[in-house]
Amino acid sequence: MRLGLLVLLSLALCAAQTSDNQSHAYFPAPYFDEGENLSSQNCGNETNWRKWKNVLVEIKRAGYFCMAPLIIISQRSILGLGHCRRGFTSASDLRVFPYNCGGRTTEEECIRQSVKVLDVIEIAINLTASKTLMIYITEKMPSEVVAPICLFNRDNVMDLKLQTESSYFEWHSLLSVPPNEGIKAVLSNCSRVLNRTELEHLKTNRIPIQNILCVENGTNFNKYLINFYKGRYFLRGIRYYGLERIPVYLDILAYMDEITRHAKDIYALRPIPQTKQPRGFTAPDNLSFPNCGSNPTSTRRKRGNDDSSEESKGTKFILHGTIAQRGNHPWHAFIKNSETRTTCGGTLISPTVVLTAAHCIDESEAEDFIVTIGMYDRRQRTAPGVQRRLVRSLTVHPKYNDTETKSDVGIMILSEKISITAHARPICLWNEDSNLTRVAGTEAMAVGFGLVDNHTRTDELQEARLPIRDHKECYLSSRRFFAKHLRPGDNFCAGYTNGTTTCNGDSGGSLSVEKDGRWFIRGIVSFGKSKKVKLVDGNEAWYCHQNYYSLFADVASYMDWIVENTPEISFRN
Repeated sequence: MRLGLLVLLSLALCAAQTSDNQSHAYFPAPYFDEGENLSSQNCGNETNWRKWKNVLVEIKRAGYFCMAPLIIISQRSILGLGHCRRGFTSASDLRVFPYNCGGRTTEEECIRQSVKVLDVIEIAINLTASKTLMIYITEKMPSEVVAPICLFNRDNVMDLKLQTESSYFEWHSLLSVPPNEGIKAVLSNCSRVLNRTELEHLKTNRIPIQNILCVENGTNFNKYLINFYKGRYFLRGIRYYGLERIPVYLDILAYMDEITRHAKDIYALRPIPQTKQPRGFTAPDNLSFPNCGSNPTSTRRKRGNDDSSEESKGTKFILHGTIAQRGNHPWHAFIKNSETRTTCGGTLISPTVVLTAAHCIDESEAEDFIVTIGMYDRRQRTAPGVQRRLVRSLTVHPKYNDTETKSDVGIMILSEKISITAHARPICLWNEDSNLTRVAGTEAMAVGFGLVDNHTRTDELQEARLPIRDHKECYLSSRRFFAKHLRPGDNFCAGYTNGTTTCNGDSGGSLSVEKDGRWFIRGIVSFGKSKKVKLVDGNEAWYCHQNYYSLFADVASYMDWIVENTPEISFRN
């Protein structure tokens, strides 16, 4: 195999003048970390610009090198357009060569620097096949040869006051000069500078105009839109070769969530959605059900745990809590599936409706379940105040995703009404907006019959006070895990890292907040990080990891759906 010399090309950029750069769509700044907020450690260093330049992808099956826009964003990830997808059927057909193999090393040295491609991921966006975004997952590339550029880490508001210190440049990897030695790029609102024919071209290729950036007086030769800020280079856009008159770049901010979730060694907190405003209920004082959420003051006894294990993946699952006092949680439901012999928790929100986790009821039949309300000791299922009901119907949230445990919310309609007593009473549904910041730091109450010490089942109902954690605090506690599983607007985390947490068997139970003497459900026990535990009998099993926060489905984000599916509850007109 022989690599040809790459000819360095020169480019003369025309001087540009300041123009209207107001954006008609807003993309928030990605959140990588609390330091410089960089997508990769020491990325985009201005002294390493040669190392994040273009790489060559050899397509072995087709026998040629692909020269598509490809740029290194981590030691194991390359981002680019989909030109290279032609000619290969699997990642094994590909091999990556660092750009500086071209004429600066021997063929043998260059082969030693090459790395295997392990996976090729297509970002699901509205682009034609050859222009889709692709991520190439590789073996770890040698740091002495390559270094990643930074992904853009601010929002897309082009503040004219910062242009002198945060400049944009069109750049091509074949240039022998760094981007900031060229002419500044003038970013413009595409809807203002593109003509009707060009706009129709974008529409035909299903490219949302808010997801692109246009550069006035630019050139079609360049591949990347680079931002230079405080001595670092940030990738902002990748060239879309569709228009001749105005250079158009795909704004990676529009696809940042997908990019960071699929790339290796890059972690980012998913965007935090706008706050959902509260809606009033028909009951007085904005309550979902009359006299909901009231109970006596609780007393608690401690329990402990002494596990040792190795951490691993996530699991659906109160550890290090206390024994609940009878009458303290009259809304807690004990859910048993007679078919699978599994148990979950739930919460009574009206005389006939129990709110639970979708994964507790998904792919099951209503007749498989028995729901018990008012039970505090599983050995006393016929104690005074205990009520048992069959289930008439099950409803799983339509967007529930078992693979990702997304929209983990479900509803059970009981066959008969629960009699409202001191031991059986609905909790109040959340009646404020969905802004998690308002309740972050608040001690919330979790209850359940899940695993306790030595990962054994408890006979007595357990409770634990768990602080609700801000999304950023949760994410930073374990970036790798929560970058994948934390979804602001869908779920949130709560708990401690000292051993107190929800565990296997607590799924579907409530995480509630006390306000003015009433309890309101804010979360549903969903899942958390798990670990492999060696049991007394020598076997191993996956159980909750007590040193990580647990995740809860955010009830505030699903209020409309919950009310629509609860016959006895409605909003004010």
